Amino acid sequence: MILRRLVEYADTRMDLPPPMYGETPVRWTIRLKPDGELEGFVRLGGDDKATRRGMDLLAPTVVRAAGIKPKLLVDNGEYVLGVGREGGDPKKVADRHRQFVELTRRCLAETGEPDVRAVADFLEAWDAGEHEGRLPEDFDPQDNVAFRVGGREPTESQSVKDFWAGTTAGDGTTNATCLITGQVGPVVERLPVKVKGLTGIGGQAAGTSLVSANAPAFESYGFTASETSPISRDAGERFGKALNHLLADEKSRVYIGPSAYVFWTREESAFDPFLMVKPDAESVRLLFQSPVSGQERSEVGANGFFALALSASGGRAVVRDWLETTVPAAEENLRRWFRAQRMVSTRGEVAEPLGLYALAASAYRDASKEMTPQIPSALVRAAIKGGRLPEDLIARAVRRNRSEGDVTRPRAALMKHVMAYGGGEGARMAERLEELDRESRDAAYNCGRLLAELEALQRAAIPGVKATIVDRYYGAASSTPASVFGTLMRGHTAHIGKVRKERPGVGAAIQDRIGEITTNIGSVFPTALTMREQAVFALGYYHQRAHNRAEAKAAREARENRDGGES
Repeated sequence: MILRRLVEYADTRMDLPPPMYGETPVRWTIRLKPDGELEGFVRLGGDDKATRRGMDLLAPTVVRAAGIKPKLLVDNGEYVLGVGREGGDPKKVADRHRQFVELTRRCLAETGEPDVRAVADFLEAWDAGEHEGRLPEDFDPQDNVAFRVGGREPTESQSVKDFWAGTTAGDGTTNATCLITGQVGPVVERLPVKVKGLTGIGGQAAGTSLVSANAPAFESYGFTASETSPISRDAGERFGKALNHLLADEKSRVYIGPSAYVFWTREESAFDPFLMVKPDAESVRLLFQSPVSGQERSEVGANGFFALALSASGGRAVVRDWLETTVPAAEENLRRWFRAQRMVSTRGEVAEPLGLYALAASAYRDASKEMTPQIPSALVRAAIKGGRLPEDLIARAVRRNRSEGDVTRPRAALMKHVMAYGGGEGARMAERLEELDRESRDAAYNCGRLLAELEALQRAAIPGVKATIVDRYYGAASSTPASVFGTLMRGHTAHIGKVRKERPGVGAAIQDRIGEITTNIGSVFPTALTMREQAVFALGYYHQRAHNRAEAKAAREARENRDGGES
């Protein structure tokens, strides 16, 4: 289904080049007269990194995984001129040049094109062993070389295009039913287009294979390489070019951790799935407004929406996930996604929406080294298709909280996300946990609130304290509250007395909040908390701390306004 959807995209959304033609960097053009006489070499491109390999020209292409395979009329210096690179094998160079010449002669015999005849005549007269002084000084045999005859490109002839299409249609040895088209005919031993754009996540610069078998263990019924999943040349080329087109376009591709994601729709659409990756407050606001304001964020109807996740290992591309839905359904799921992550900032203010990577990375110490493809894949799937999020995310976030002795906003939002998508009482609780819930009677939540209040009390009593009770006791308080809070509550009495003496209003407010919270907890602190309850504890701690900071800011601004008014 993935390959079929990519072929559909190539057929309906792309302006495809001729079969087995593609953009190729060409460094040198050999100018010929109509009789094949050499006029000279013309250098293309510049000297910077982007153009030192030449200018991109539309030319015949072929995948050279192994062996010798010349490209028609455009190839590197070894194939075209028989000029070997330093340290190369002269016999292999001679064989490459010979096969290039033979391919040109076959093209001439079949097409009768005058421009191809000029190239063939030039090659007949060219002596690969006597090229000294006939090549430009900066000629590199690895550079691609093309021909130009009387101001024309021989590769632009329709008969040449048809010849190349027929030559590369299949290996001529295997007929099978194409898995994509369902038609019986020649299938390729190796797919004609490599997948590009995965070098940053472990893929080879030369490209990766989406379908292949490179060892006997993966072969069956006498089929080898790509024949194990029989695909025709045309279908293989179309899905390969479609995928490369999507990977090359920043409007359809994004890298999240160790994976690359591509998104596309069957028809043009205003829906922007990249909101989940790089959200901005205004776009998210419009997303929420569209169902009630009449502002359409996508076309009415079942326009298809597709998402593909890939990772890579050397020469092999790995499909990590495949999502197929409709634009309206994806849009509604994305609204739910942003609702689930709503969380006040650490200062108790309305916060900007978080991107998917920030959520995923919050569960890791070093996301660039530790993140696995499964985590962002699960988050993307939830954002586009809904469903549950893995409970493992709760455990990861809780462990990071304990390790750091802190609860960051992305981790708080991530834990709330998992709860919201889990259903049941956890989902109902998550709906109330965008900010401080003073009505909650949940023991774990109020234990978290209590730790935040005791920390605030310590800071008020000992300004500038370097190691707070949270630094020392967060892990134990969040997992086994009964083992810690008795000691903490006995120790807070002296702090209360000191603060009430020096700052009576602050001390009274903290004491009132501690009384309110302990009443919500009840007479006994929980002996042990589950991972889910430790996440609720973390949210209680985060909310209370954010609420306290917001109140402190409001009080400070009130004093400043009052003092300014009096002056």
